[in-house]
Amino acid sequence: MKRELLDLAARLTAERQPYALATVVRSERPTSGKPGNMALVSADGVMHGWIGGSCTRSEVIRHALETLNEGEPRLLAFGSSPGRPDDLVPVPMSCSSGGKVEVHVNPVLPAPVLIVAGSSPVAVALVRLGGAMGYTTVAEVPADGAPDGTLAAVADEVVDDLAETAARYAERPRGWKLYGVVATMGRRDERSLAELAAAAPDYLGVIASPTRMEEVRRVLAAQGLDDDRIARVRGPAGLDIGAESPEEIAVSILAEIVQLEAKPGEPEAVESGGAPADEAPRDDRANAAQATDPVCGMTVPVAGSPSSVFEGEPVYFCCEGCRSRFDATPELYVSASPVRPS
Repeated sequence: MKRELLDLAARLTAERQPYALATVVRSERPTSGKPGNMALVSADGVMHGWIGGSCTRSEVIRHALETLNEGEPRLLAFGSSPGRPDDLVPVPMSCSSGGKVEVHVNPVLPAPVLIVAGSSPVAVALVRLGGAMGYTTVAEVPADGAPDGTLAAVADEVVDDLAETAARYAERPRGWKLYGVVATMGRRDERSLAELAAAAPDYLGVIASPTRMEEVRRVLAAQGLDDDRIARVRGPAGLDIGAESPEEIAVSILAEIVQLEAKPGEPEAVESGGAPADEAPRDDRANAAQATDPVCGMTVPVAGSPSSVFEGEPVYFCCEGCRSRFDATPELYVSASPVRPS
């Protein structure tokens, strides 16, 4: 990796911005991308670095944005042959000269964020242990609450407006994990839960007894919180391990988070980014209108791609070469569907 990419990756990491690294791992002549070539794709769809020419660029960007939403890497095989391993994602090679290239796309997402509401001893233990697990910890202490020097010392960030803080994370990429725990110990439980629920966290729990939870759920319903979000609140939060001390309770809650993430298919689990499985990803760029190049079969974004008009309909291409070939003999390609819905 060149120094410029290292510096950019370090800056994006420091700013807690997601990005994807694309690396050429295999190639067969004739291709311009060689093993070891690397590029960084930022969340706005801009590619920095070099992995080859226009034959692969648009597809790599598209897949990179998808990995940011899904949080899982993928191995792209341009011009792959039958019989290749199942873990390869086949992608048409648009270059008329042929060649094959495999590109590994790896999403780099910010550390999971743990928002803890309250300044109780359990809240302090959660922030301390969450930080040790590599989470970005945000401690909420309301403006009218008692100042807590311990929380300020152990949390990455201390805030006094939970609603505003939740709003900041509501539009995160789906692969960026957000966890919320209400540890106000009976004070502002319902309000804190409703404010955190607005961010659709991957985990939302509250420290409360079973009897108290019945009342919490009734109040949330009366406040207009929908049944699905209420059902997703974990209360009492934490695995039943016989925890008694604040530190033990914090361990039980963090263990429940780890268990939930290890079993994402369970009905009560929330999909990446807090959106239900049938919702579209939040990343508008990754979900923008796309078209199929009728010459080479490559998927390209409608915005910014070379285009022509055939029988009154727009046709989009990966490069000027494909557009020129189409314009010369469109009858050879009209059977291909020019645009596919996003």
